[in-house]
Amino acid sequence: MTPEISVSNSEIQTFQQCKRRWWLGYYRKLRPLTTTVVGPLALGSRVHAALEAHYAGGADLLVAYDKLLSADMFNADDAGTDLAALASEGELGRIMLEGFLDWSAEEGLDADYDIVGVEEILTMPMLNGQAELKGKIDLRVRDKRDGTHLVRDWKTTAQAGTFTKWAHLNPQLLTYQTLDFMNTPEERRIAGSQVVLLRKVKRGPRAKPPFYELADVRHNVFTLRSFWSRLQGTLSDMLRVKRALDAGDDHRNVAYPTPTRDCSWICPFFTVCPMFDDGSGAEDFISDMFTVGNPYDYYNETQAEA
Repeated sequence: MTPEISVSNSEIQTFQQCKRRWWLGYYRKLRPLTTTVVGPLALGSRVHAALEAHYAGGADLLVAYDKLLSADMFNADDAGTDLAALASEGELGRIMLEGFLDWSAEEGLDADYDIVGVEEILTMPMLNGQAELKGKIDLRVRDKRDGTHLVRDWKTTAQAGTFTKWAHLNPQLLTYQTLDFMNTPEERRIAGSQVVLLRKVKRGPRAKPPFYELADVRHNVFTLRSFWSRLQGTLSDMLRVKRALDAGDDHRNVAYPTPTRDCSWICPFFTVCPMFDDGSGAEDFISDMFTVGNPYDYYNETQAEA
């Protein structure tokens, strides 16, 4: 049976946070014509991509980052973006990564772990084959001390301690472990996730540490079973909404927005969203400012295993 929907944690979280953003970004597959290279999301993406290139591809971390920043500077110049703002953010990202190299050496972060897998795409059927859950593990590591396997991920954060307070509830980490549990032999199965947190701070004389944190998140089989049940419910909701849209239901009835104060920086549809409700030419604006693309291009990269 071909699944009606094939979704990742990112799509599920978008659906749960704001159905209108999901409708535009995943159901209609819209993407802005102009990529934003300034702001929290862009900074985090550059830092994450550099770390991934370093650990998964063997690239020099700072060289990889400088290449990513140069590409964004080129695109920003073409788009008329404020280059001074991008240069300031670029400097911040480089300082964060320089400090990370020192911190990871002091902590023995790389000395105690072997990389045993990179860019692993995992899938599992849900709802008797009507849906498919998928995820991509960028880096699988093995603790040399006890043989434990973990997923390693990196996140940028504005404040120390904010992620660690709720890391055990983070659905991305639960999704990693659930997919791995269903796809991987027991001897290679991950015990949880290891998340490296980099604070967005230039570490000046007034800045207070810690600037880096390591969150070690483990889930037992009872937690994974409960999460699997929650996924069943969420995917059932997604199927109902998709089928309603396919049948021609008004998107305002079934894929309504959920505005929050974060919309202005987290949502690429922030400008066009109210146009669907105030009588403006929303579709004309979309024709001028957006294009159709594949939100899952990230999954088309080649898998590799160390």
